[in-house]
Amino acid sequence: MFMQALLITLVAIVATIDYNGPLFMIHRPLVTSAMVGLVLGDLVQGIIIGSVLELTWLGVTGIGGYTPPDTISGAIVGTAFGIMSGQGVTAGIAIAIPIAVATQQLDVLAKTADIYFAKKADADARKGDYSKIGFYHYSSLILIILFKIVPIFLAIMLGGEYVADLFAKIPPIIMQGLNSAGALLPSIGFGMLLNMMLKKKLWVFLLVGFVCSVYGGMSTIGISLVGMIVAYFYDLILNQQLQSANISVTNEEELDL
Repeated sequence: MFMQALLITLVAIVATIDYNGPLFMIHRPLVTSAMVGLVLGDLVQGIIIGSVLELTWLGVTGIGGYTPPDTISGAIVGTAFGIMSGQGVTAGIAIAIPIAVATQQLDVLAKTADIYFAKKADADARKGDYSKIGFYHYSSLILIILFKIVPIFLAIMLGGEYVADLFAKIPPIIMQGLNSAGALLPSIGFGMLLNMMLKKKLWVFLLVGFVCSVYGGMSTIGISLVGMIVAYFYDLILNQQLQSANISVTNEEELDL
């Protein structure tokens, strides 16, 4: 168990660095859960849990000073406990969401503590001493990583057996309720995403997807391919209109001259 907890902690480190740096989407639940599943010997279950959590947290993002729920910790711990308990998606979702909300406060605390490094870097910059700015930058990242990985490591090391015993004692009717709740959560994620990005002129594309699914009987992959084709032609037409508008403006300016 120690080696598995160590490898899962390594997954958390990579995901945290990605979230605070290059943003290659390694930190997304679909990827982190799959890596946890690989470590625990059940890649398929890891992908299944990760896909449900990915849909649930589609619209979760940090804007301005807002710190969103910690989806990295939630996905990693939820997937690990879901696989270790043998309950799969049901346990994964039941654990991931409260963990993400609880560790959200640790993110706030870590970023508040990072103000110290920012002030030190500002002070050195005002003096013209730039030699330590890189050190302060990486120190702040290390602090964020520590706030992330310590709870994850302790949870995996100490909580696996307790979680398995806990879920074994839960009555079947409650487990059925958790299953039903888990099936509804992806729709909340889609709703949050649509609320942010859906404009009046884009409703027709949502309707096209609905018609393809309900009346055309198309699979999700088929609808995605149709969406890619429609998006390509939409972008092509939009670019042509912009080019025509630019040419028209240029011609008018030449006539004025």
